[in-house]
This record gives sequence, structure tokens and C-alpha cells, in this order.
Amino acid sequence: MRIIAGKFKGLNIKTINDPSTRPMMSRAREGIFNSLQNDFNNSLVLDLFAGSGSLGIEALSRGASFVTFVDSSVDCKKIIDKNLSDIDQNFTVLVLSVHDYITQSEKKFDIIFYDPPFSFFVNEINSDLNTIQNLMGKNSKLIIHRHKSSEQFVYPEGLELYKEKKYGQSNITILKK
Repeated sequence: MRIIAGKFKGLNIKTINDPSTRPMMSRAREGIFNSLQNDFNNSLVLDLFAGSGSLGIEALSRGASFVTFVDSSVDCKKIIDKNLSDIDQNFTVLVLSVHDYITQSEKKFDIIFYDPPFSFFVNEINSDLNTIQNLMGKNSKLIIHRHKSSEQFVYPEGLELYKEKKYGQSNITILKK
């Protein structure tokens, strides 16, 4: 997998060899970033369930001013650290459960990537989304990645659909505040 565009275009992204972690298809990533191409300059980005860090690194490549990567796996942190080793941008990588981070953080973000395991139940997704809404500033976007056959989550009150698209097995939903 490679960074698609921007300052780090072509940078190889290493992925973790673990069946519970699945990298997003390049086509889906490209669709997200093309839809939001003007939103990344000087943005604060949160990459939840970061895995390899590909979404946050793509955001840095396209002008994000700071990215917070959150994943509960020490192995994911190690691979994100490797992927960021040649990048001297502003970021932090946290080994913490997404639930703990979103319930404790008081920061506001411009763009939030939410890419939970496909095995998450819809009630967990709905609960997380209601909490994540508190981390969104005015005009923020929330990008949600689910399997196309996943049960439909409920849009939190105060958020509206910006865009939704299917890419192969992936369903990408972008909500805006």
C-alpha cells in the first residue's frame, strides 16, 4: 500500500500481519480523500482504530497540521511508528482503546476517521458515534468505514450525511457537523 497524493506521495505503508486488522482498499481511500481534498489543509485529524496509520498519514501528506493516531494494539503502534519514521510532521501515536480515548479527550478535531472492526455490533458503533460527536468542531467531518453488509448505524443528532459510497466490500459514510 502506498500514499496516494501530496507531500509523501508514493511512500510505502507497511501493514500488520493480523487477520483482525484489515487495511482499507486504495480505491476507497482515494474516494475519501478526493471528496475531502480541500478540507485537509491545516486540519486537526483523529485516526481511530488506526491500524497501519494509512488514513492519518495520507492526511499529513495532504496538509493536515496534526494527526492523533489511536489503536489499542501495541503491534499497530509499532507499525505506525515505522510508517512515520521518515515523516517529521506533527503527530502522536497512542496505545489506548478507542472507547477510553473518545470518552476522555476534550480536544476538537476537523476530520475524524472511524474504522472499527467489522465485527463490532451496531449498538457499539452507535454509542461511539454519539460520543465522537463531542470531539467535532464546527464544520467537522466524520468518516466511517463499515462492511457493505454491516447493519446500518444511526446518525447522531446534530450530524448530517455529506456523502456515502460503496467501494467493493466497503461502505464509506461521511457525516458533517
